[in-house]
Amino acid sequence: MAKHMVTTRRRSSQRGMAIIFYATMLFFVIGCVGLAVDVGTIYMIKARLSAAADAAALAAGRSVNLTTTLAQAQTNAITTANQFFGANFPNGYFNTVGNPTVTPALTQETDNNGNPNGVLDIKVTASVTAPTYFMNIFDVRGITVAATGTASRRGLVLMLVLDQSSSMGSGSGSPCEVMKTAAENFITMLSAYDYVGLVTFDYTAHLKDAYTASRAQVNSDIAAIGCTNNTNTISALELAYKQIQAAGLPLALNSIVLFTDGSPNGVSADFPARTQVDNRWGPALGSPAPPAQSGSTYGHTNNCSDVGPTDPNQALTSAGASVNEEAICVNMPVVAGCSGTLHGTLVQWGDQSSWGGTTEGLFSPTDSDSVNYGSCNPGGSTGNIRQYIAYIPHYDIYGNDLWNACGSSASCPAATGGSAYGTVVGGYDTRKNWLFQMNWTGSGGFTFSPQYRNEGGNWTLNGGTGGVGSGSNFFTSGPYINQLRPDQPNTVVAASMNGAMSEAFRIRSDAETTTKYHTVINTIYLVGNATDAADREFLAIVANAAQITALPYDTAFTPYANPVYQTNQETGQYFVTADRTALTGLFSKLASQVLRLSQ
Repeated sequence: MAKHMVTTRRRSSQRGMAIIFYATMLFFVIGCVGLAVDVGTIYMIKARLSAAADAAALAAGRSVNLTTTLAQAQTNAITTANQFFGANFPNGYFNTVGNPTVTPALTQETDNNGNPNGVLDIKVTASVTAPTYFMNIFDVRGITVAATGTASRRGLVLMLVLDQSSSMGSGSGSPCEVMKTAAENFITMLSAYDYVGLVTFDYTAHLKDAYTASRAQVNSDIAAIGCTNNTNTISALELAYKQIQAAGLPLALNSIVLFTDGSPNGVSADFPARTQVDNRWGPALGSPAPPAQSGSTYGHTNNCSDVGPTDPNQALTSAGASVNEEAICVNMPVVAGCSGTLHGTLVQWGDQSSWGGTTEGLFSPTDSDSVNYGSCNPGGSTGNIRQYIAYIPHYDIYGNDLWNACGSSASCPAATGGSAYGTVVGGYDTRKNWLFQMNWTGSGGFTFSPQYRNEGGNWTLNGGTGGVGSGSNFFTSGPYINQLRPDQPNTVVAASMNGAMSEAFRIRSDAETTTKYHTVINTIYLVGNATDAADREFLAIVANAAQITALPYDTAFTPYANPVYQTNQETGQYFVTADRTALTGLFSKLASQVLRLSQ
């Protein structure tokens, strides 16, 4: 009996412990379930908040390049981000407490010099108080949930500028055909949302495709390129820049990609008519007849009608001598009735002869800008234009300085340091005293033709190369003393090179407008075609590259700082090769530099 009572009391005691145990377990189970409910709610709110922040950032990114100023872009980004966030995360979503806090922010990326690179970054930070239910028993009344959405926007307006001059050759395997293939491949690597236009140039610059053209049209126009005539690089760059202005997207990456195989040799200007008798290269036409000639100039017998001997400097090329000179015509008569100005493009025709080889013109600077001879009448003989033009003016029709590598006399950048090749004169980088037919380099081991190139140097360093004495790009006597000669191919090239570098400087400085487009000029240089002289600095300066690097055949060359490098202007890519088969790789490399910004 006693044993039974003990057992009964033990069972009764155990039943009490079970109730306490289950009650304790129920407390923890309910807490866990409550925590799970609260965490699940917070997770759902977090997911919706993140999606809303991402949508807001992406929407803001789509809007920012539709503006012209950074301030307006910031306003658009904030407005758009708030609108899209509100549409995707309404107030009170899932019983959230109060209104969400949304902070959109827009920043503009820059290069190493602090210049905008066309990339805008948008960051949207959002937070909201999520409700708690069962966690209230722990006095947790709400949980702050935060999320961040980011996006980058890069708009691209790219103008492809391609050299179709005669030195590019023709036929299968020619540099012209290789360039076309490389260019077509290049534009296929760009985004479908990018704007791409096309400019080609010979002695006239041609706007083939505006920036709004379809890719199919651009490809078709590249395929139709035929290479002939001369190299009006200045007008081509101007046409490309006008398209960037027409696009009107200063917050985008605005880029010009220039491909050329040599020196520019076209000057577009308003040339003063020759109204005074002087001495110059070339035959004289019309009446009155020139006086009898005597004596010689630079080793050539003076003559007003006969074609002179072969340029002795040309004989140094592996291609052989091919350029005939004109003799100096002493007291060349003035053409009757020719006065005022002549408008058009004067080109170097007789290679880069320094001794009277043929200059020709005038030609149309662009397809929409025609030649105007004024009161003069050359009669369609472009080779005789030299007797109608008094001199090459200091500035071309675009305001470019033809004497120095800068935009205008008021904004000419001073050259810093020294140039190893003597192009810095009087504190400015210039080709105005430059003789291209000197400093020959090369060897028979080169794999490109012609195998010999010349880099040029100052006339004062010539020392009688070829037995013809020394000379100048300027008239050294007569009524047009100290003006650039229009009758000498070397001078046309020197003026064109200065003008092209000036054009690039003017484009990057946005000299024509208060709107800053921050245009990047990228250059690809194919060395080795025809007989044009090579120039280490020219296209590096056009691209505003920091360093002047070696040409493909430089065996003992030390790179040096670009003497007119502008830290307040955009730095472009500069590539150079002597191998035409390498062009596709260089265009692709350039595309990777551009496409990198779109990731």
